[in-house]
Amino acid sequence: MERKKRSRVPRKEVSAEKRPPFFPFLLIFAVPLLLIPTLLLPPEGAARSGDAFLPALGALFVAGAGILSAISSGRKPRGADLAVLFLLLWCGASWIRLRAVHAGNLLHAANGFWTFALMPLFYFALRTVSSRLRRMAEALLFAVIIGAALFESTVSLYDAFVTAPAVRAQFRADPEKLLRESGMNLEKGTPEYDLFAKRVLDSTEPIGTYGLTNTLAGLLAPALILLAGLFLTGAFSRREGPSRRGLLSAVSAGGAFLLLGLTLILTKSRAGYLAFFISAATIPFVLLLRRHSKTGRKAALVSGAILLGGVLLACAAFRTGLLDREVFSEAKKSLGYRLDYWTASSRMIADSPLFGVGPGNFQNVYPRYILPTAGETIADPHNFAFEYAALFGIPALCLFVFFVAAVVKTSCAASGNDETDPPDEKAPFLPVLLLFFGGYLLYLILNFLTSAPSRLPLLLGMAPVFLLSAFPAALLGRSIAHLPSPIIALSAAAALLNLSAAGGIGYPPTALMVWIPAAILLNRAQAPDTGMKTPRACRLLTAAAWVLLLAVYLSTEFYPILTEKTLLPRLDVIPPGEAALALTHAAEGAGRHSIPIRWALCTMAMYDEGYIPSPERESAWRAAKEALYRTAPESASIRGEMADEEFALYEASGNRLFLDAASASYAEAVELFPTNALYHAAWAMALHAAGDDEKAQSEKAEALRLDALTPHEDRKVPDELKSLLTSIGENE
Repeated sequence: MERKKRSRVPRKEVSAEKRPPFFPFLLIFAVPLLLIPTLLLPPEGAARSGDAFLPALGALFVAGAGILSAISSGRKPRGADLAVLFLLLWCGASWIRLRAVHAGNLLHAANGFWTFALMPLFYFALRTVSSRLRRMAEALLFAVIIGAALFESTVSLYDAFVTAPAVRAQFRADPEKLLRESGMNLEKGTPEYDLFAKRVLDSTEPIGTYGLTNTLAGLLAPALILLAGLFLTGAFSRREGPSRRGLLSAVSAGGAFLLLGLTLILTKSRAGYLAFFISAATIPFVLLLRRHSKTGRKAALVSGAILLGGVLLACAAFRTGLLDREVFSEAKKSLGYRLDYWTASSRMIADSPLFGVGPGNFQNVYPRYILPTAGETIADPHNFAFEYAALFGIPALCLFVFFVAAVVKTSCAASGNDETDPPDEKAPFLPVLLLFFGGYLLYLILNFLTSAPSRLPLLLGMAPVFLLSAFPAALLGRSIAHLPSPIIALSAAAALLNLSAAGGIGYPPTALMVWIPAAILLNRAQAPDTGMKTPRACRLLTAAAWVLLLAVYLSTEFYPILTEKTLLPRLDVIPPGEAALALTHAAEGAGRHSIPIRWALCTMAMYDEGYIPSPERESAWRAAKEALYRTAPESASIRGEMADEEFALYEASGNRLFLDAASASYAEAVELFPTNALYHAAWAMALHAAGDDEKAQSEKAEALRLDALTPHEDRKVPDELKSLLTSIGENE
């Protein structure tokens, strides 16, 4: 029996559209895979600890590879893409300027730049997705967002109702044991101990795997808008009808909405509440504007009735006490705090309007501008506009505003062409499950490479919850991918509203909900791929720029020195000469622990000079101190603590050299943190000991004035020091 010979088509004649899109197919899985650990890691200290170094490296790879692929296919960038590109270049220029003049902590600057660049890089990667694969990419991305929100909500509720009560009971029974387990050594009765006790006993708000409730609310509020869009547009029901899968989708959407809504309520985040309600109240008006679609006026009226019922239920819950009254009664006080933050940030922007203070250095520079009545020292201005302008300058803010305006204009122009009711398709259960499994493995690895909590039993215990969330996430991700563009835009609007009052535009979980919807909206408005090729020189130039960017990434202080972690605990058993040599070598790279290492070097040299004085030892001490201050040029706390050490050594040895050094360190601390009453009081005592009573009385008066204004217990002058201050000027 003869076999039929298959006609072989020459390879050159195969149409480009029929070739399997292997690389773009991998790209749409690589981005969600990297997003999963990025969404779960605590972002609040990433700019200082460098926890985002591996996600940033992954984002750099996928963005560069995607851009090369897009350029090879002949796709042209939009105005929004160019705005993001120039925004990244301007932020990079701000970082380079800071490095050139050494005006801030170089490690924090490198960490801050790459953390800020993380989401724009993911944006570029998503903008290069092939038009044939965009619907699948959207389904995977929304599945990751909803899955992460479900996981964070589950973990938060478990912590709020199970873990937190157990910790409070443990603290009441044995507070010292809990302090030891937390790695803290605090004496009872001190302001630090009282603050720790207040946090343990009074903090009931859920935070998930993050460090702040506002971060969790910034993820939940936009996700809830997407779920509300499913209900109010009836996307899944129209497409699936009364089938079993349609019922499963409805149940999944309802359960997810209740779970995320309950968690958002418990966060007590006013910014999250405001962002959700304003965006949700806009949905009926959006539906009315889409009269040509199947949703029409009937859907708008139904959605308006549901929202009105939700408002009435919220009012009833408030009156009955189910909603915390302090959330609303303390709103005016919270707004006052933010006005203090924004006033100080405005002064900071006025001093550095062009390039800002540099990435990662807001928290270092903020004490110089903080008001004496401010409630706390903050890590960001709690407003995305102030944050961009303060860190990178007013031009960076203008570029970001232009980007947002371009996205809004493009999405509004193309919203009428949305395919909101496409053919039925199966939910990608297996791809999403594999994606979540791989993402969770990355999360485990990154937990042990970063400063995130790394208790293996706890991490493994969370794995089943995370993997189970993949099933509703797959269903809901597919349904959300078919929502009309205005609903997607409203979720991004909710994220921006939250960022307007809560801040965190540099935090991946909150910034993600701005950048990812923006990329999706622009992709929907873009014409299908043309398949045209670009000149070879253009592709080579782009590849060279990508390689150069990778080289810059790998050559900066972004990577921590791994030997530092094991060095500090062994200082007691290492011979002094070897310890000094090892510390000097480890501190050279300005790594994650370079400041405590340089502190150890400085104090060792200082006490050597204090007890065995010599010109060589004095020179070594001054050099070590200069290196420490150069590593943290904006740190008032380091100078204040060093001044305390120097003044104590003066009192023990009587060597006036240390009194002069303490007075100079206090002066620098006061310059960097002028509203800190403690620094003024300590400097007054040092000046009094040096015989400069006129200046000492001036600092004493300022210390007492600031002490009366500040609401911070840890910045108030202790009673013992206050009684010593009264002796200044009494003998005149």
